[in-house]
Order: sequence, then C-alpha cells, then structure tokens
Amino acid sequence: MKDFKEGDSAKIVQINGSTDFQAYLLTLGISKGTIIVKNYSPQFSQLTSFSLGAKMISLRKADFDKIELVKI
Repeated sequence: MKDFKEGDSAKIVQINGSTDFQAYLLTLGISKGTIIVKNYSPQFSQLTSFSLGAKMISLRKADFDKIELVKI
C-alpha cells in the first residue's frame, strides 16, 4: 500500500500467503480486523515498521505487501 504513510492507521482486511506465513503473523498478534499504525521506515532498509497495540513490529516489504489494508 503505497499511500500508507507514517502515522496512518489501517485495519487489516485480508492476509494472503501460505498457511505458515499466516500462522507466523497470528503468533505476532496480526489477524483480520487488527488495527495497525505505521511507524517510520527508511527507504533503504526494505523493512516496514508498524505498531500493533503496544508492540512495534517490522516485516520485510515483500511480506507486508501480502497484507491487504483499509485506511481508517
């Protein structure tokens, strides 16, 4: 999601990918309906950082692109 900028909130609508990937995200607390807030992610780092409640999580951009979001 290219228009998802620092400080924006979004709700997770769908998670694409293998069942192992979905299970991994579930262990982190990421599932459908979860609200996340994007943190600063430098362009050179290939990581996307976001907050989930009080946790700060970073995912590779390729993995983060498998998550479909709706801005709120």
